[in-house]
Amino acid sequence: MLVIGISFLLIVAAACGSDEANGKGPAEVPVKWANAMIQRDEASRAKLLVKNDGIMSPDKGPQNKQKLGSYELTEWKANDDKYFYKIKFIDPEADEGRTETMEVIKTDSGWKRTQFDNLSNFETLIGSLDGKLLKEMHEE
Repeated sequence: MLVIGISFLLIVAAACGSDEANGKGPAEVPVKWANAMIQRDEASRAKLLVKNDGIMSPDKGPQNKQKLGSYELTEWKANDDKYFYKIKFIDPEADEGRTETMEVIKTDSGWKRTQFDNLSNFETLIGSLDGKLLKEMHEE
């Protein structure tokens, strides 16, 4: 009976963790991307892309020690394997506000951003989806 109970708990835990791949949830990708942008860290951004295509140098790590401060993160769930995000933040290196829009998908090696640039058709892609504000700009 104990073995059956433990097996059931493991199955339930695996089902509840469906938004995670390799222990990381999809909402971590835009936050890590923004932090890497601030640090001018091409190596970290290369790891977050499904396919790098030589855009980011996997050998060029952080160029400064700045950290992502306050940010606003909104999520749109397309399905269990695909999410859309908009993250707004202040880049202290450039001293300006930035907004990144992205599609994040589940891959065999974790959650990844599908392309380097912002999605040009972002509003169309999220048009029929319900958005959820995950973090407000000045929330700590």
